[in-house]
Amino acid sequence: MSMSFSPSRPAFDVDRACRWVWGTLFGEHIQGIREEKGLSLEEAALRAGMTVEQWEAVEAGQVPETWEQVCAMAEGLGETRLVMASLVIRYSGAWDKSAGQDIPREISQRYS
Repeated sequence: MSMSFSPSRPAFDVDRACRWVWGTLFGEHIQGIREEKGLSLEEAALRAGMTVEQWEAVEAGQVPETWEQVCAMAEGLGETRLVMASLVIRYSGAWDKSAGQDIPREISQRYS
């Protein structure tokens, strides 16, 4: 008698889960800054040249893909690039380095 084992659930992707947690924390921090400054979603998005949906996606945990997008968000929040760079570095686990999203490394090279 031969028995084979097939898992009933797919393997848990720890890296993806960690990126989700870090992305959520980054988004909550962005939301906190926006609210602290008394900016609506619409106003922050307009000032950043983004759609409200794009801004909401970041606050929900989807991190910007390029340094230029991070800089646009700085404009939207009325923050400096250095402040935004520090947030990206603080929440660096949110970016998928294996997919080429290595903004934290790019920032480290710019500011070191």
